[in-house]
Amino acid sequence: MRKYLSFITAFAFVTALLTGCGNRSEKAVKPLLGLEWFAGYDEVLAEMSGNNLIAERETEDKTKQRMQDYEAVKLYGTDCDLTLCFTDSGLVGFNYHDVKRNQSYRQWFSEIEKEYGIPTEEGSGIASWYDDPLGRNTAVYLFNLEEGVQVSFYATSDSPDQSYEKQKERYIPTPELRSPVVAVEETPTVSSAETTALQQETTSAATSLAEEEIPDPADEPETDEYSGKADVQTAAAQTSLRTETVTTSTTVTTTAKIDRTKDFLLNGLKFYSSPESGKRKMDGYTKVDEYRTEEAGQPWELIMEYENVPYLGKKCDGVLCFTSLGLVGVNYFDSESSDYSFWVEQLTDIYGSPDETQYDYSVWSDSTAGSGTTIYIFALEDGVQISFFVDDTGSEIVK
Repeated sequence: MRKYLSFITAFAFVTALLTGCGNRSEKAVKPLLGLEWFAGYDEVLAEMSGNNLIAERETEDKTKQRMQDYEAVKLYGTDCDLTLCFTDSGLVGFNYHDVKRNQSYRQWFSEIEKEYGIPTEEGSGIASWYDDPLGRNTAVYLFNLEEGVQVSFYATSDSPDQSYEKQKERYIPTPELRSPVVAVEETPTVSSAETTALQQETTSAATSLAEEEIPDPADEPETDEYSGKADVQTAAAQTSLRTETVTTSTTVTTTAKIDRTKDFLLNGLKFYSSPESGKRKMDGYTKVDEYRTEEAGQPWELIMEYENVPYLGKKCDGVLCFTSLGLVGVNYFDSESSDYSFWVEQLTDIYGSPDETQYDYSVWSDSTAGSGTTIYIFALEDGVQISFFVDDTGSEIVK
């Protein structure tokens, strides 16, 4: 069983990221090729001397821009053309062009989503990540163009800033697009054979209905003052059959959304319940370990670890965390490290958008799963951790 992030560790982990430590995975920052934002034009030209420079040019948009075009530069292992964009402030943009479509738009989308989480905005053939994916005031863009797929990494301010504080207002520059955006087809196609079969089935059904025996008018019931309404309706229906007019109706069934906000509390688990109660609730699962942790100045914790615990359709490792207050943490571990986006999407569907999200963690901090609760998702080296913690204020502190 892997070592999980406790409430204290999780809080410290998120706080460090939010206060400017800003450690990024090596893969996440590789698109920058070791270059610094706002580096000078000639400085970058010298540092890129080992690559094949095919053109230097200038463009005029809202401001004058200078470009360096290179070929055969790898992005996540795929050969691309690369255009570096400079303003008077220095290097502000990296435009990777997969003109050979070594990967489809959807494959690139998945690749970027693994690194930076779900996009801030998404349309047909375009997606954007504005949530500071490569440091404060940065953005990532993905385009499906006529010439291929373009991935762009941009600074969104006119001066360098290496912290990770969020800004409410920012200038978002527009990446240079060398050809129009092409919408990505999402609707599944139906083969001609399937269409023909459907037409034949519909025609056969209509013919069968038209050939049904039509009642003789002489057999129709007479109308009187008591049953006239029903007889008129019957006659109208028979007339409809005689003219071979087929009327169909569709019944729409509306299903209420299932409340899954408490699904993480398996078998009726309750926060602040005793370890004995937790053991009884988890009796149907395989417990692999139980131990107590003590760290001076922190609450002592009793940890119970289980395997093959189901949550939202997946088999996970599970960890219950108890303090002197009782159960204060429920944790799930998915060993598939690529499933971070899956879990963010699942919990967003249940609890709404997270209060904070980055490429490797998301947080719901506003008592989303009940009074005093906080939800975390962490993308770890060996998998994904989904944690539900409740306020443990008042837990017995280790001296």
